[in-house]
Amino acid sequence: MLELTALQMEAMTVEGTSFLLGMAGTGKTTAVHHRLLHLLAQGEPAYTILTIVAEPDRAQGFLTAVQQSELGPYGDLTVTTYNKMAMEMVDLFWPLVARPAGFVRPYQPPTFLTYDLAQLLMWHIITPMLNAGAFADLRLRPQQIVSQLLDTLNRAALNSLTLDEAILRQKTTWTGEPERLIHLEEAAEAARQFRQTCLEQSLLDLSLAVEVFDTQLVHHPEFHRYFSERFRHLIVDNVEEQTPAGQNFVAALMDEIVSTAVVYDIGGGYKRFLAADPDGGMRFATLCRRVFRFEASFVTNTPLIHLANLVQNHLEHTNLPTAEAGDAIWGVVGGRYRREMVWELTDFLVDLVN
Repeated sequence: MLELTALQMEAMTVEGTSFLLGMAGTGKTTAVHHRLLHLLAQGEPAYTILTIVAEPDRAQGFLTAVQQSELGPYGDLTVTTYNKMAMEMVDLFWPLVARPAGFVRPYQPPTFLTYDLAQLLMWHIITPMLNAGAFADLRLRPQQIVSQLLDTLNRAALNSLTLDEAILRQKTTWTGEPERLIHLEEAAEAARQFRQTCLEQSLLDLSLAVEVFDTQLVHHPEFHRYFSERFRHLIVDNVEEQTPAGQNFVAALMDEIVSTAVVYDIGGGYKRFLAADPDGGMRFATLCRRVFRFEASFVTNTPLIHLANLVQNHLEHTNLPTAEAGDAIWGVVGGRYRREMVWELTDFLVDLVN
C-alpha cells in the first residue's frame, strides 16, 4: 500500500465536510482514493458512496484503487459524472418533475436523445428556416450551425441559465456589427422550436435533462429524502472542472449526508469554454468545515512551477514567482507557421532522446 503523508492520512479519515486544495500533483486525488478505501474498510457499503468525477475517464482511477485493494467486489460502487447522474435521476424521478418542467404529456415516459439524435432533430428544425433564408450570409455549413445551436443550449443549462436568460445574455453582450443581431434572433427561434418539440414529445437532450435536474429535482423534498437515504458519503474530484449546475448540486446536498470531500486543483479549470466554473468552485472553501492545503508536489519541481507561473503571469497578469523558470527550459523552437514549429520540435525531441 502506498505510504501516505500525515496530511493525506488526516484528509482520508476526517469526518464531516472537507475541502482539499492545492496544485495538480500534490496528492489530493490520492488522498480521496484512500478515503474511499478507508470507508469501505470501515464497513461502509459501497452502495452508500457516491463519487463524482469531471470526466468519464477519471473514474478508472477510483475503480482501480478499489480493485487493487483486495477488499472484495464492490459492484454497487457509484463513480459517475454530473451529466450522467442528472440524466439517470431525471429518468428515475420522471413522475415528480415532468409536469412542473412543462412537458405536455407528463404521463409519457421520457426518451433521452444522444448527441447524434439531438443533431438530427435540430436539423429538422433549421431546414425550413434555411430554405426561407435564415442564416443566409453566415460562412458556416448547416452542420456547424446545428452543432453551435446545441452547444448553446448545453452551455446555458450547465451554467444554470434558462433558455430565455441565455438568449438575452447573448444579445446584451454582442459587440459585433448590429446587423448580425438578426442571426441571434434566428438562433433563438431555432432553439425555442427545438425545446418546444422536446416538451411536446417527452424528449430530453443533455441540456433539457440538466435543466430539469438543476431547477426541479435538486430542490424537490422527495429527492432530498431519497438522496440522504441512498448515499451517506460524497466524494467530488476536480470541482474546478465542474459546471455551475454541478456545483449547485453538491452545495445543495452536502450537508444532508454523513461526509463530503471536495477536491480543487489550483490552476485548473481548463474547461472554462465548456462551462466549467473554477471561481465558483472556490466557494466550497467556506462551505466545508475543514480545509486541507496541499503544497508539496510529488510530480514536479520548483523550476517547472516557476515556468508555469511565467505563462500564468503573461496570460492572467498575475505576479507569481518566476526566478527559476529558465532552469526548466531545455530549448526554444520557432517558425513562421505552426507546422514549421512542429517539424522543428520533432527534430529537437529526437536529439534529446539520442
